[in-house]
Amino acid sequence: MQKDRPDIGEYLIRKIAGQGARHVFGIPGDYILNFYSRLEKSPLQVINTCDEQGAGFAADAYARLHGLGVVCVTWNAGGLKVLNPVAGAYAEESPLLVIAGAPGWQERQKYPLLHHKAKEYDDQARMFEHVTVASAVIREPSEAYRDIDRVLSAIVSHKRPGYIELPRDMVNVVPDIETPHPTQEIPGHENRLPDGVAGKVVDAINASERPVILAGVEIARYNLERALQSIADKANIPVVSTFLGKSAVDEKSPNFLGVYAGIVGDDAIRRYVESSDCIILLGVLMTDVNMGANTAVLDPDKMIVLAGDHCSIGQKSYPVPGLQLLPEISGKEFIVHDRSAAPAPVRERTPAFSPSDAKLTTAGLFLALNSFVDEKTVLIADVGDAALISLDITIPAPGGFLCPVYYSSLGFSVPACLGVQAARPDLRPLVLCGDGAFQMTGMEISTAGRYRMNPVVIVLNNSGFGTERPMIDGVFNDVSAWRYHRIPEIIGCGKGFLIKTEKDLAEALKEAQASQELSLLEVILDPYDISPQLRRLCERFAKGARHQE
Repeated sequence: MQKDRPDIGEYLIRKIAGQGARHVFGIPGDYILNFYSRLEKSPLQVINTCDEQGAGFAADAYARLHGLGVVCVTWNAGGLKVLNPVAGAYAEESPLLVIAGAPGWQERQKYPLLHHKAKEYDDQARMFEHVTVASAVIREPSEAYRDIDRVLSAIVSHKRPGYIELPRDMVNVVPDIETPHPTQEIPGHENRLPDGVAGKVVDAINASERPVILAGVEIARYNLERALQSIADKANIPVVSTFLGKSAVDEKSPNFLGVYAGIVGDDAIRRYVESSDCIILLGVLMTDVNMGANTAVLDPDKMIVLAGDHCSIGQKSYPVPGLQLLPEISGKEFIVHDRSAAPAPVRERTPAFSPSDAKLTTAGLFLALNSFVDEKTVLIADVGDAALISLDITIPAPGGFLCPVYYSSLGFSVPACLGVQAARPDLRPLVLCGDGAFQMTGMEISTAGRYRMNPVVIVLNNSGFGTERPMIDGVFNDVSAWRYHRIPEIIGCGKGFLIKTEKDLAEALKEAQASQELSLLEVILDPYDISPQLRRLCERFAKGARHQE
């Protein structure tokens, strides 16, 4: 009977909860208010952020740790603010669902101009089609269940965002069908794998003398860390990660050397990787930042590539999603390789932090954070030197590092701490954020306070966009001077610290760790004190910038 079936809003909530999600991030607006009312009565907890972009970043971070994040906003005025975080989630393969309220179908026909409309009623939906793996505008009630299933299935399978537009006159409609349609298979993701490809991969590895595994972000997205570690242990192969793939594998493992990032990263690791006769790329996105501003020197003839949507051995490609082969490959026999020529892991070459009364520099900050991060910490780095300082910090727990280093949208880190702490309340976010990025989305620290979260937020106050200065400097790189350490007073919770020396930082970190309350550390740095990694990256990018002048 019809009354036994859920209406469209309830069905959507059930399917989200069925994926294990427990939270929805967003800001209400009149076109989505009736669905928000339904959420309030559901098992899902709504976390209202200060701004829609913050909600998008928070849901993205939640997705990276949990497997599905949800952001819920109103039409156009809210939805288009979310477009940027969704583009980043698409670029970096994060499974994020966007639910956007919209005008009802009848009112669209009756009124040609409704508030929030820019040009056409379908503009927002068409924009999101470009940065999602699947989308649906709920129009026919009889198709609603199937549309919802299709979008969620695509998000989970492809590890990329999806979009559902929910007109407000559809939320309470009960579809006139007996049972939901079965979800169709997603083209290109069938489980039919060609025979023998896994064996060819193993043969190529066994035939090499100095193989090395380059682990990428897709290892984390598809939960393949154990399979990768099994291969590395069996074959005695050194492991490095890309920047975007940092913490996708166990960074305390004896096999793990550090991050490979071309000339931007550790030089000993760069030489070892680039001289290998068998470079095994597992789930790697070949982006410019991952490849050290395109300075990576990797011979395609010596590469084995297993990715989410393709596979190749040298120049030979195979019609198979390569990462699906990894469990089978991990169960095969390997030759034990000699890795005595491998450099010592970066963590073994990093000195301990011994604070002094000296003025704090990026070098001292790196050492302090390397000592502070533990198994219960998730380090969230924003774009810029916050990211580059984090490059060689050892992350003790897989999945303990988040940074949008490919899409590189400033302002990710503070909102992301909301998603991290909602997804994993047993972990504590450590946010590393430049002053420029903080001024974009740092107000979300008040959201953390509202929901009794306790991140440790470090603001690098170097008076502007430090990433840009070494490339092309000018007053356009300056930002307004804020007293960041006073912000806890404004939001009415937490504690602020003003950091000028190494000892200041050591004492503040110790107090923040012991207090278990929201903490904001304002770290004063010289505007031209940047990490060696950032200097190398900027020098590379500056050549391109000057070439365009």
